[in-house]
Amino acid sequence: MTLSRLLIPGILVCGLSSAQLLHPASPMPRFDVVSVRPTNPNEEFSHGGVGSDSYRAERTTIKDVLAYAFGLGYAHELANAPSWVTNDHYDIQGKLDEDQVALLHKLSRNDRDQQMRLMAQSMLVERFRLTYHFETRDLPVYLLEIAKSGLKCPRDTTSPPAVADPSRPRFRWSTAPAPPPPPPGWHPPSPSQKVRLQSLHVRTKGWPFWLIVAFLSHQPELEGRPVIDKTGLEGAYDCEMNWSQVDSDGTGQFFFSAVRDQLGLKLQLSKGPVEVLVIDSIHRPSEN
Repeated sequence: MTLSRLLIPGILVCGLSSAQLLHPASPMPRFDVVSVRPTNPNEEFSHGGVGSDSYRAERTTIKDVLAYAFGLGYAHELANAPSWVTNDHYDIQGKLDEDQVALLHKLSRNDRDQQMRLMAQSMLVERFRLTYHFETRDLPVYLLEIAKSGLKCPRDTTSPPAVADPSRPRFRWSTAPAPPPPPPGWHPPSPSQKVRLQSLHVRTKGWPFWLIVAFLSHQPELEGRPVIDKTGLEGAYDCEMNWSQVDSDGTGQFFFSAVRDQLGLKLQLSKGPVEVLVIDSIHRPSEN
């Protein structure tokens, strides 16, 4: 196994407070074997994950793969991508050999995560002929602050952790975490229904505050704008919120008012420097 197959670089993330994009290392690590196959674009829901010896994404878009590979947290951090990057779907698998697996097992969670993301970058360059550059742009952002009325989420020191490792990860989540089970009697619409939900509920027992921020950050009302956490809060908090989406028939508070009144937090629209991944070129791959 050559060194370029699994390099342990330093922390290569952007220092801006609004972004933590992963820059390439030199040399770049690579998967031992990669499989890329187009799938039916009418099958909407994708799934996959990262295991001890592989990266797998089924019915995924390349936009989602880019988000994973570069640590993109928000829609506005990706620029100049052609429409097929969002619309075409693929089954993608990257496998590691035994030596790579053994080396990854010796790393911390964050270093393992970084290695897998860098391998996904290599796959995009090799199979999709991706070229790109980074820019820092002054873009609309939301500042998350404690409201004047004070925080209304008590510290939670008794609930079991909602995630296996509650420490803050090096790279942000590119999608919202799944909420805990809703209260009895609440039933979501089927996946085929394209409706604005009338009633939404979340309670965050055992959630570290960074996970609460991730949940709030990816609600549709924010329209993909980055969120900068200015609260300084760490540890787990028990927050509970009920709200309705705009243009629904719900009677609850709308999102921004519910965040302020029920959580004691405020999302303030502002502008700030945001590091952006700019696509110079990317091509559909040939089949395996």
